[in-house]
Amino acid sequence: MMQRALNCVDSRLVDHGLRVATILDAMLAVKGTYDETQRRAAYFVALLHDIGAYRTEEIDRMVAFETEGVWEHSFYGFLFFRELSPLVDYAEVVLFHHMDYDRFTGQSPQVKFLATALHVADRVDVLLLEHPQADAADVMRLMDAVRPGTFAPEALELFAEAERRYGVLAYLRGGVEGPNPSRIVADPTGTGTATSYLDMLVHIIDFRSRHTVTHTVTTAWVAYELALRLLEDKGAAAHVYASALVHDVGKIGIPLSILEKPGRLDADEMAVMRTHVALTEDILEGCVDPRMLQAAVRHHEKLDGSGYPRGLHADELTMPDRIIAVADIVSALVGTRSYKEAYPKEKVLMLLDEQQAAGKIDAVVVETMRHDYDAIMATVAQACRPVADAYERVQQDYAWLLNELENARAVEGSKA
Repeated sequence: MMQRALNCVDSRLVDHGLRVATILDAMLAVKGTYDETQRRAAYFVALLHDIGAYRTEEIDRMVAFETEGVWEHSFYGFLFFRELSPLVDYAEVVLFHHMDYDRFTGQSPQVKFLATALHVADRVDVLLLEHPQADAADVMRLMDAVRPGTFAPEALELFAEAERRYGVLAYLRGGVEGPNPSRIVADPTGTGTATSYLDMLVHIIDFRSRHTVTHTVTTAWVAYELALRLLEDKGAAAHVYASALVHDVGKIGIPLSILEKPGRLDADEMAVMRTHVALTEDILEGCVDPRMLQAAVRHHEKLDGSGYPRGLHADELTMPDRIIAVADIVSALVGTRSYKEAYPKEKVLMLLDEQQAAGKIDAVVVETMRHDYDAIMATVAQACRPVADAYERVQQDYAWLLNELENARAVEGSKA
């Protein structure tokens, strides 16, 4: 599911992450001091080591950003892992995965080793992109030609031994079709309490756009609170929550120019935006329970058949479908955009009433929302606050790091 979602942005970056994770895992197997839990975590970090590029939009400069302008996406990736992943202890590995070996000072031994090993794995894959026919000797020769001190000697030795033992390069040339199932688990840290794999995927999608950052969490919690009141038990409500949490995963394939447009979308842009439902279905199909998939992709259907993508009617829409449809509307109305402020309670309820009277959305769900609006939205606000705060920390710290980088470059330039 992660691979499908990120492929909607650019398959080159996903494929690069898969290959780097494969190389690094082979190197750790040679080292022999990392247990299965640690190797899973390292594999996951390597798989997503360039996650910052999904936000900084450096994908079209892939080889360049892996060898020249390396800090921007490293900063964003570091902040993402620090704030929004179960792998906070590995955030500095992402931050320093392009730093030269002889420039490390003060980092922990684990960070230094994994960052330098990731650096070698990363550069090996970039060299293979530039020199598709290179064999192991060619790769080592190209690595040796780089400035002495760039790569950790131990990491180079681990790669060379991994190639001898496992034939890594031949394996990569055969094509890495997907993540190693033994390395990708819902809780990479093995603690049982970490942020879930699903939550992390949702955050990757939402953090592409300032305007979607709390939309998914708001929708999911409004849906959950409504489901608690309308369905038979907490288990059923939890299923609704999970469906709502992934209802917009397809938006990862929508251009940022549309997601962040400072105004209403025109007809052509709206047509593109509507494709997010089909993309969501493509991403989720076969990866989640069919009932969860169904509820996730029906949030724009209407009881009178005027919705999309299938134009379903009331007799085809379940209560979970109806709940998520209303929750999605509420989330949009209470959210802010460049062209609208968050609507107050009275206007939200008025607009829900209008859609219910027009036969678009369920009357029972709307009445439940009306009756318990204050309690529901208080719970939603509490649930959204950590996500909103994390987003603000990422933005503020990213701006600070960029400023520090510019200052450092200016100092270096003055010395030249």
